[in-house]
Amino acid sequence: MMSSTSIATSPWPVWGVSALFLASAVLPAARTPAHPPIILRLGFGAIFAGAGYVLHAGDARNGSGISTAWSLTYLLLNARKALRRPFAAGPLALTGATVFSSALYGAEYFLVQDKDERDPPSSTS
Repeated sequence: MMSSTSIATSPWPVWGVSALFLASAVLPAARTPAHPPIILRLGFGAIFAGAGYVLHAGDARNGSGISTAWSLTYLLLNARKALRRPFAAGPLALTGATVFSSALYGAEYFLVQDKDERDPPSSTS
């Protein structure tokens, strides 16, 4: 079983969010006002893919920071539109995945890694 720390340093959750954003690009933007423009969906998909690459390369601090910052940026720009009536499944799925990403990687960035930096490993030699 994976711990929450190992999940938060894994690229797979953010790659899943990236895949959702890129797959949503086939949905027409004018369907409802809640759908973000296609360029935003492609851009955020690419940014989340890049954050996953940084995590995959072993840089958990910067990868989780990139994911958190861009997740919060997406929420700032689009969460209110996605939560207005009439609800649409696509924007709600993007918003939900982004909330998950910001919570998971934000906890890693702000809470866990700061604790690790304050408590350096003790040497027993």
